[in-house]
Amino acid sequence: MSWADGKHQKGIPNPKSAEGKKLEKIVSNTPALKKLRASSNGEKYNEIVSADNSEEYKANYDKIDWTGLRNEKKSYRVKVNGKYIDEDEE
Repeated sequence: MSWADGKHQKGIPNPKSAEGKKLEKIVSNTPALKKLRASSNGEKYNEIVSADNSEEYKANYDKIDWTGLRNEKKSYRVKVNGKYIDEDEE
């Protein structure tokens, strides 16, 4: 079945048309629809998307301390109306 042959299911728009692109965007932004699309294509859906998809990374993903990144001292200062905004903190 290909779109060039005209042998496609009724009611499903051509993926290259404006309506098809709009529907693809909706599917890409909705995890439940992404899971359904993956299963219909015979693929396995994975919620965690990263460069490292090892089992160790998935098992320890919840243990990552994301707040530590925000507590680091900045290497720059921001000046607003002639006054550094971090002067009040010192």
